[in-house]
Amino acid sequence: MRTAGTELYFLDPADCSVVQVGCPTSITGLDSTIEQLETTCLESNARTYEAGLATPGTASFTLSLDPQDPSHVRLLELKSAGTNLQWTIGFPDGIGIDPTSETESGGDCAFILPATRTWVSFEGFVNSYAFDFSLNALITATVGVQVSGDPTMTPKTT
Repeated sequence: MRTAGTELYFLDPADCSVVQVGCPTSITGLDSTIEQLETTCLESNARTYEAGLATPGTASFTLSLDPQDPSHVRLLELKSAGTNLQWTIGFPDGIGIDPTSETESGGDCAFILPATRTWVSFEGFVNSYAFDFSLNALITATVGVQVSGDPTMTPKTT
């Protein structure tokens, strides 16, 4: 599957609105590592292990920075606030099909993901927003997101 048509969204905690991030040029590092728990007994000839907890990493995405794009400005504000956000990535198998949102009991925001597109969803806070002013290039920003929990994939079903 080609990446053209991939879209990145987050839920703004101020009003539970869905915000599409403008012009990301890459999204990387969305992963978690399963820790190992040693189960070796003294009489064993080789170490044995079982799966432990998942340790999420830091995802990052690069933007062609536009100070007039409200999503770029809002991400910098949310970084300063340290607010945990709900994120989703829409695969290119449903270009133009956007998620919606709802407010759950207790006031938390949640995505409603249409079944006509594949989604990868995760939670995390913006932990870096690095500007890049390279010679003979567009101004970019690399945004880091400390993922909390394990990302989930919701495959397209219709």
